[in-house]
Amino acid sequence: MGTYRALRSLNTRLQSLFIITLVFRMGTLAFPFYAAYLMHQHAVSAGTAGLLVGGYGAGALCTDLIIGALIKRCSASRVILASLLLNALLLLIIPSVENTFALLLLSFFWGACYEAFTPATLSEIVAHSTVETRKVAFSCNRLAINIGMAIGPLLGSLVFLKYADAVFYINAALSLAAFVACLLLGRTQPLVVGAPVAGKGGGLPPTAPHERSRLLVILLAALPVHVAYALPPTFLSAYIINYTQLPTYYVGVLFFINALLVIVFEVPINLRMAHLSSSRALVAGFLLAGVGFFLMGFGEIGALLMLATVLWSLGEMIVFPGITHYISSISSRDTVDRNLGYYAAGVNIGVMLAPSLAFMLVSQPSLPSPWWLVGFVLLLFAIAVGVMKGSVVLWNREA
Repeated sequence: MGTYRALRSLNTRLQSLFIITLVFRMGTLAFPFYAAYLMHQHAVSAGTAGLLVGGYGAGALCTDLIIGALIKRCSASRVILASLLLNALLLLIIPSVENTFALLLLSFFWGACYEAFTPATLSEIVAHSTVETRKVAFSCNRLAINIGMAIGPLLGSLVFLKYADAVFYINAALSLAAFVACLLLGRTQPLVVGAPVAGKGGGLPPTAPHERSRLLVILLAALPVHVAYALPPTFLSAYIINYTQLPTYYVGVLFFINALLVIVFEVPINLRMAHLSSSRALVAGFLLAGVGFFLMGFGEIGALLMLATVLWSLGEMIVFPGITHYISSISSRDTVDRNLGYYAAGVNIGVMLAPSLAFMLVSQPSLPSPWWLVGFVLLLFAIAVGVMKGSVVLWNREA
């Protein structure tokens, strides 16, 4: 009920964004099976498939680095529309292409178009929320993403083995559905009284003191978070199957625990923590995540892994809305889009670094477990945030 009330409390534009994001993320069928599709349907080698998937990641990263200027020039709403439409068109084209170089270019542009949606949506949330409601608005956005990402890959797994090309066509159809919803819902968007006006910076100041140093600090603090939370989707299944004696079904159990907790509890938790300072919230989130990931290193004990998953899931619910809220609070109205783009770039950097780092560590018995390493680093950053909050140059005490 707390989640439902939070969604009802959002203004019209944010409710529309929730629906658009949910439909778009429900369409995430193709990418989770892209490497398998390339190897089975196009008979490419594992190395070539990895290169093509890497091209997708490179396109996404490039978008994150330029998205601020693009939003400033074109507006976030237009970037969202273009992202949805171009994503659908590319998904319709890719299944018919055989040439490897052409697939590499298409993969790059696919990643770029898909990724543009995220920072543009964050920009819209900032523009249509107040400082007091922003953290909850970010949580509702993550709720739409998590529900969609739970449905999309599951639907893809049911379709892929029967007709592999269908994952691209269904993905494209849902992207087009989100595009149509965006057009229809964008026609009449009366804002509630007191809500900031789109394009006016969402209550942000024209300039922000010590913005550069504070931004650098939070982006550096966010990087180990991105690496840590990239481990479950990129490494957890291989870890359970190849490096523990646990049954394979534990992979599904842990993913189910994480998805259930995030969907049910993230918004209520952030409602209760809405008036807590960013520094205290992030310290709590870092501590929960650090302990959770550290316990993941004890992979022979199934019950301990489930407890660990509960802890890092709780950390996830606090840290990610907290970081995006804090970045918006230290940004000026002219730089918030760019800064949120830098944050989104960190997510892709984490995805690119996490699997190679994890497999390198587990291949050398003398090296620590990747779970222990990221857990220890997150605990260190919890202490660091607690120390840095006393510096006006490094931390915004009011956030």
